[in-house]
Amino acid sequence: MRRLLLLFILFGLAASAQETSQQQTSVFGDYYPISIKPTVRYLSSMVDQEEILFDANPVVYYSFYNNMVKNLQDESDKRFSSTFYASFQPHIRMYNENSRPVKTPSYRVFLGFQLLRKTDGNHFVAAALESGHYSNGQSGCAFDTNLDDETSPCDAVYAMITDQTNLSDILNRVNGNFSTNFTRVSGNFRFNNLKKDTPYQVHSFTGWYELWHNNMFFIADIGGYNPLDIDIYGRHRLGFEYEYLHTYKETLKYSVGLRLEGISGAHPSVEPLRAEVFGTWYPFKSDFGFFVSYIYGHDNYNYRFVDSGNQISAGVSWDWFTPFQIKRAENLRAKQ
Repeated sequence: MRRLLLLFILFGLAASAQETSQQQTSVFGDYYPISIKPTVRYLSSMVDQEEILFDANPVVYYSFYNNMVKNLQDESDKRFSSTFYASFQPHIRMYNENSRPVKTPSYRVFLGFQLLRKTDGNHFVAAALESGHYSNGQSGCAFDTNLDDETSPCDAVYAMITDQTNLSDILNRVNGNFSTNFTRVSGNFRFNNLKKDTPYQVHSFTGWYELWHNNMFFIADIGGYNPLDIDIYGRHRLGFEYEYLHTYKETLKYSVGLRLEGISGAHPSVEPLRAEVFGTWYPFKSDFGFFVSYIYGHDNYNYRFVDSGNQISAGVSWDWFTPFQIKRAENLRAKQ
């Protein structure tokens, strides 16, 4: 855990040094107005069956094309920016057991496209379309540790599940299979209240809709879900996030926010709501920060969305997009 945390901090400091030079030297350092923040954190346990030691989301974005930074820094007033990219978003947890394993990790792998428009008032409107695969790479029956997935005995276990069954009690937490393809559509609006050459207050509003489907990109019969699982999963996910970011001083930046997620059409024992309140402090003149949060509702670790409860967390994170260079073009023009 300490080694993983140290590597994450070193990554943040290295990226900070790259930022101060105003140069983008790597496709891994591009900007994404709609993104998932990488995190490493302590996370309290939600259910009695398992005790969590730590939780990590080492998210990576790789741009095939990205002109966000170039356009935001350009001397001309370029209104539209875009990016086409791939993303790998693992989600791993270590539990306090005899072997202390990282159990049933999640993997999201997808292609994405984002479009950003800068308004006359230097506000941002962005949209994203992302599609790919989401699974945990396991082969066991989701609700029986002694059976393989998609076998007749496993199907018989599903046949015994009723609306009154508590899925959290019977979940196979050792090697239960979780798999689906998905497509997500997102939108974001950022209201930037500018002061001098930096936005000292940002109000960010993001909403998204995610559909879980069988064929990858709706075409290829690759991955997908067990047909018996989809009535338990629920096909539809909705989300909303508000974040307020304040640059109080050059060396003091913080944010607070609320994130809501909902599941539609899942099994009755699944809590459809997930709510998270969070706060982040950025001490290094960069997008690397320390955060704390409180969570209520269903879990978000692959098949453990059948669990629900309360959690607290604290850790480190990295923000892929904070628009503090959007006035640079005006500064350059003023010097001419």
